[in-house]
Amino acid sequence: MRVGAKTHIGQMRAVNEDAYLVQDSILAVADGMGGHQAGEVASSVAVKTIAGWPFDPLEPEESLNQALTEANEKVFHLAQGDPNMVGMGTTLSVAWIASGQVYVAHIGDSRVYLFDHEGFQQVTQDHSVVGELLREGALTEAEALIHPHRNVLTRSLGTAPKVTFDIQKAPFQTGSGLLLCTDGLHSLVLAEEMEAIVRKHADPQIAAEELINLANGRGGYDNITVLIAII
Repeated sequence: MRVGAKTHIGQMRAVNEDAYLVQDSILAVADGMGGHQAGEVASSVAVKTIAGWPFDPLEPEESLNQALTEANEKVFHLAQGDPNMVGMGTTLSVAWIASGQVYVAHIGDSRVYLFDHEGFQQVTQDHSVVGELLREGALTEAEALIHPHRNVLTRSLGTAPKVTFDIQKAPFQTGSGLLLCTDGLHSLVLAEEMEAIVRKHADPQIAAEELINLANGRGGYDNITVLIAII
């Protein structure tokens, strides 16, 4: 598997509150939120929990659910114990490639895209106000990019003692690829632009860097993280 990965603070933020993981066949991105750099803590704790989890290949979906549940509990309890961290949370999107499948667990508005020779599709749903409006047909993609509530999440990790994750699987064979990103990318770069760039470059690292440069060139209003994996 060939993997490209890059995170960037962007053009407007003082701190990079994104975190990511590339570990064997597991990829993850997280976008933290909260004052006093608490978002940076939340995303880091979430990703470190995934990195240390003993995933069971015999029960992949349940194993992912348990890992994200543990991450949620850790972030929530940290927030409860420190006044500077009250209300902190993070998005978390995890992709685990195993036995010809990719298992995806997700909460928040970071995204996972799956691509092959037939197409390029978003496999996660944004847990956000704008995401819900899009699914209802009340907004177009272009309108969503400039909506005043585009950063308001309806679900996130660590903000409640118990949260619900989306977990799904899809075939992942030779020629398949994944793109994971935080909203610092997808709020400025359209899916068809992502597809064109990942198809242009055989090296996923070059593709990841070009995508980040494109988002930065359009303002880089948020932290930007991109992972691309191809088999």
